[in-house]
Amino acid sequence: MSDFLSLAQALALAFKALQMYTAAHPRAKDAVGAAHAELERWLAETGRLQFVVTGAKAFVDGAVQDGRNPHVAVLVRLVSERGVGGLVFERGVTEAECLAFLQALALKPQKLEELGGLEFLLQAADVRRIKVSQIRYQAVHEGQEDVVAQPATVAPPRPAEDPLVKAIREALLAVLPGIPGPPGPGGRRGLGFLQGFQATDLSGLGPLGHELGLDDTMPSPAQLGTLRQILMGLEPDVQLSLLGGLASLPAHPAGLALGIKALAGEILSVSVTSALALGATWPQLRGPLERILLPLPDRESLVRILAAQLRSAGHDASQAELLLRQADWEALSLEAKLVKVLEEGHLFELSLVQRLAFLRELLDLRQFDAFLRVQDLLLDTLRDDRVEVRLKAAQTLAGVAKWAHEPGLPPGGEGALTEALRAHFAWEPEPPVHRWTAEALDALLAATVLRGELGRVVSELRELEELCAFLEEPQPWRMEAVGRLRAALARPELLDAAATHILGVDRHQMVAEVQPYLEFLGAPMARHLVARLEDEGDRTRRGRLVEALRGLGPLALPPLQEALVSPAWYLVRNALTLLADLGDAGCLPAIAPLLRHAEPRVRRTAVRALWRLGGPASESHLLARLGETDFETLQEILFALGQLRAEGSVAQVAGLAQDRRVQERLRVQAIDTLGLIASPRSLPALADLLRRKGLFASSEPPPVRLAAARALAHLGLPEAQATLRRVIEAEPRGEEREAFLSLLERTT
Repeated sequence: MSDFLSLAQALALAFKALQMYTAAHPRAKDAVGAAHAELERWLAETGRLQFVVTGAKAFVDGAVQDGRNPHVAVLVRLVSERGVGGLVFERGVTEAECLAFLQALALKPQKLEELGGLEFLLQAADVRRIKVSQIRYQAVHEGQEDVVAQPATVAPPRPAEDPLVKAIREALLAVLPGIPGPPGPGGRRGLGFLQGFQATDLSGLGPLGHELGLDDTMPSPAQLGTLRQILMGLEPDVQLSLLGGLASLPAHPAGLALGIKALAGEILSVSVTSALALGATWPQLRGPLERILLPLPDRESLVRILAAQLRSAGHDASQAELLLRQADWEALSLEAKLVKVLEEGHLFELSLVQRLAFLRELLDLRQFDAFLRVQDLLLDTLRDDRVEVRLKAAQTLAGVAKWAHEPGLPPGGEGALTEALRAHFAWEPEPPVHRWTAEALDALLAATVLRGELGRVVSELRELEELCAFLEEPQPWRMEAVGRLRAALARPELLDAAATHILGVDRHQMVAEVQPYLEFLGAPMARHLVARLEDEGDRTRRGRLVEALRGLGPLALPPLQEALVSPAWYLVRNALTLLADLGDAGCLPAIAPLLRHAEPRVRRTAVRALWRLGGPASESHLLARLGETDFETLQEILFALGQLRAEGSVAQVAGLAQDRRVQERLRVQAIDTLGLIASPRSLPALADLLRRKGLFASSEPPPVRLAAARALAHLGLPEAQATLRRVIEAEPRGEEREAFLSLLERTT
């Protein structure tokens, strides 16, 4: 017996959980899982369990159970009220079967009967190992054996539905427009109608009223009974849609409207409890029910009927009372709402949605004085001793703060809000309340960024850090909240707002306000600026972004190196330019491949970045491209080699200088490069270029010879000066000889 009491308790608790929560709720899942586990333990030993109810007594496999146990009593009541003599559970029952059984058992007896009974529902859900039993037990009298089993009396078949009722219901469904969605599996609709709820236009029901024999007076009891059968047999989505359209009922016959309105409370109760049994939640139901109740003058009586039905079904009746309060509130004028809030202290009796809707209405109607008075009330409440009241205030203010950017708060409203929230952020001792204050500050900081007040954002966050640092007790969670506020500024839309602001400020603002903000955000900001640089088509605007990145210094290096593989050549070139200013020799492996980039402007920039960052280490990369690139890139390479005084390049540069197939301008630059390198190894090549040839070989053009003379002079070697003198002595009088003499005089 003790084993079954554990199973009875698990089944009763699972049944209760399914009444209170949806099947998907964690508590309901846990309760059903526990019941299934208990059932499996029982069946593992016996293979079969038979539960039979006779009167107030229960028998398990023939053994009478203690009816005083509350969990056994619950099972007895559930089974007997649903007209079931008993149940049989067989080994192998699954958790899904257990859930389907409990959900079917949770239906009210009337609804269960309308749907075909428990046995039919179990079969429809493919439950094979839980069956309705055909065995019952007689009462046990003194002197008799413990239990006498006999076949249960077969219940008489349910009477068929009145053909007239069925025909009129089908006709009613045919003329009702706007019923969302076709029936789902098993002929029942899902819960999608709650999301797209629509009131039904009932103005076309006059002919059905006449078909029912109604006139302009109240229906007779018989007519009302027929009308009840018709309406109670509808699906909950149809019932709710019908209730939403009560105002559109036809004027004639008036008896139809009178009858339906007389049954409205019952229809509401049945539709809501049916929807809850199907898995609907109160948040899903609230919107449709508010739309139904708001226009009805007798909503209070309807809600009383609903609350009573919910209590009898084991649901939370306070939800119905909350609906009534909400509907009564919505029916008030704005002036009456202000009186209730400011004079009668009604603000925190409203739901969060209602509080925010009320404040937004004041804001949209530009009732700024009233708005600020309510906001002040909320700000004062942040200092209340009651945690639950502070929580409501913080939640509401978090919603208000989201309007700081759009549509904007009244003059003076944002400043007062920010100041109060900042103080509360450093004071609030309860993390659940503090979370909402942090959310409100996050919205205000975001609005400040979007307005371009970047310096103020930095000061606000630093002030929060300082306030939290001076707390008497260390509270890591509070400092973590500051960190989250700072990290939230790296949201893409806020980074983009800051990047856009860069393009419109003057240099003074950039240095004083914007650049400190960019540095405050650090790496995320650098990465976003590089991304903006790739998308920006305007050259001037790209220049502003480049300067902003340069101001970030080493923080910009990782995204700049990543940008080197971008398909946008101008981004690669800008990244190379910045790397040349900000990077070091560690960047060379990423830059060197760009000497072969398809875009010449990138190649030239890569040359400059390489020698500036790598110094002598870049020489091998530059020499590898000396004879394999375009003219202008060659000029950049020669310039780089000269700046580096790369002695290892003398042979290749001299070969370029002596190659008559190369453009004269490039040969001259190659010779100048040899002069800058000033290596003795270049002396033979320079002397050959300078020397005037005989009859069988032509001399070099004057610009080449003059460049060679300059280079020899730069060598500063006695051998170079001697070579230059010999050339002058053999040189006929003229401009070239004078130029050579001038060079020689400057070097001696």
